[in-house]
Amino acid sequence: MALTPQQVRDAISSGQDQKLYDGHSLHLLVRNGRGYWVHRFRASDGKIHSRGVGSAAAVTPAAARRDCAAFMTDKRRGVAVIPRRAKGEAFGTAADAYLSNHSAEWTPRTRADNKALFANHVPAEFNARPVTAITAEHVADVLRPCWNGPGNNRGSRLRRLIEGVLDAKDVSPNPARWNGPVKGSLSKKRADVRHREAMPYSQVPAFVATLSDGTEDRAGKFVILTGVRRKEGLGAKWGEFDFTNRVWNVSVERTQKKRAHAVPLTDAMLACLGEPGAPDAFVFPSSRTGRMLGNKTCDKEWVPQPFTLHGFRTSLTTWAQEQDNGRLYPMPIIKTAIAHNATENESDAAYLRPDHFKARRELMEHWSRFVTGS
Repeated sequence: MALTPQQVRDAISSGQDQKLYDGHSLHLLVRNGRGYWVHRFRASDGKIHSRGVGSAAAVTPAAARRDCAAFMTDKRRGVAVIPRRAKGEAFGTAADAYLSNHSAEWTPRTRADNKALFANHVPAEFNARPVTAITAEHVADVLRPCWNGPGNNRGSRLRRLIEGVLDAKDVSPNPARWNGPVKGSLSKKRADVRHREAMPYSQVPAFVATLSDGTEDRAGKFVILTGVRRKEGLGAKWGEFDFTNRVWNVSVERTQKKRAHAVPLTDAMLACLGEPGAPDAFVFPSSRTGRMLGNKTCDKEWVPQPFTLHGFRTSLTTWAQEQDNGRLYPMPIIKTAIAHNATENESDAAYLRPDHFKARRELMEHWSRFVTGS
């Protein structure tokens, strides 16, 4: 029986890897919470071939059936392009196709990161190997140089990408699947979290006092005062600022937590901005390129070693926690002020309501006075 759109959604959201038959040699392949349409057919050489019809997130069941019907019509007429069997397809070719087929599902940053993972960590000999000749040990050899244990790191992301490429080619069993043999060849210990070095808050006012009125120094001072992540501060654009209400609205697309973040602006923050420009223009453009300032410029060449620009978020947090022994600014207020909104209970969540914006403004005014020594 043909699958309904609801059955497709249920299969993808079930969390189970499975293969469902839709009819007329069309299958829904579900792997790692994603669905793919696969059409299997017999070619003139008598062998069974597979061809991808697209992601179930972008292609409806009806559209997948129309694609299969059109392909089979072309096949009978002798004009269909028979896909090369996966047996002879090199991994590099399959990876390029995988990146192309799924690009619409990813953000620009994710697309670039995934492409870089393949380019920087997959050697040429692995790319040249046929997908059906890849073993778990081959996968483990690729992952070991960048492996830090299962979790959110380069090695784990690369493993999931390799698994996706092989799934798309219907390689079974998939040698890159974590619950398979590759698990025994890699460390199961999660990497220790390495926090970025933070300048003790007692040293921050003296450091800020040394900064000039140049674009880079103003950008760094703005990041310190606002407590935002480095990239969010350096990427600020004029259209994000509401000067009437003294609020900087960081859009969802530019925040790490994918939540809109409103920053109450203080006089010290506003003094960092300079002369307003076009809505899409960067507030702190590079004098050389006119684009966003590079992270290296405002970190390794700007902040005294071993400290980092990101570490000033910790400086702010530690300072706020020690005001009146932690009673003046509760931790949920501090978390929200620096957009670290990983709430753990309902009490935390209460502080995320808009009516607590006043408390955050008081915190940022107090921090600005401390940093600038006013």
